[in-house]
Amino acid sequence: PGAVATSVPFSPSAPPVAGEAVRIAAAVVRLTAPNPSIMTGPGTNTYLVGERELLVVDPGPDDEAHRRALLQVSAGRIRTIVVTHPHPDHAPGAAALAAATGAEVVGFDARDGFAPDRGAGDGTVVEADGVQLTAVHTPGHASNHLCWLQPDSGLLFSGDHLMEGST
Repeated sequence: PGAVATSVPFSPSAPPVAGEAVRIAAAVVRLTAPNPSIMTGPGTNTYLVGERELLVVDPGPDDEAHRRALLQVSAGRIRTIVVTHPHPDHAPGAAALAAATGAEVVGFDARDGFAPDRGAGDGTVVEADGVQLTAVHTPGHASNHLCWLQPDSGLLFSGDHLMEGST
């Protein structure tokens, strides 16, 4: 197993705490950005999915401390960054994280200062080391919102399309 599986505590029900990496499922680590607010709760959740190579879901705001934490936990294994939508709490961190890792950035389209390397629509699949995420176009929170489904586990990374305490 990779460093994420062995060095990050497993706690699937742990509440999000900014800066704290927690493994919430097999091959899924949550790292919460330090941007708490009425709209983000304790902060934006970023997910590292995979083992030897990682997919990052929602790198969060362009926050240097959050980026450093992601780089430390990922140990050089980030291959692809996927974004649910281009709001300021989910997408701005993608460009700097991609520059630091060489990862491809994938999202619905270029908008609101977000420019993916590759556009994605309903059914687009991204993969790293055998782990797949499939885009599910879910307009509503934003017209260009994508949820990302991990078919093997049934996990759906919903961005803030679905949130605890509200929808």
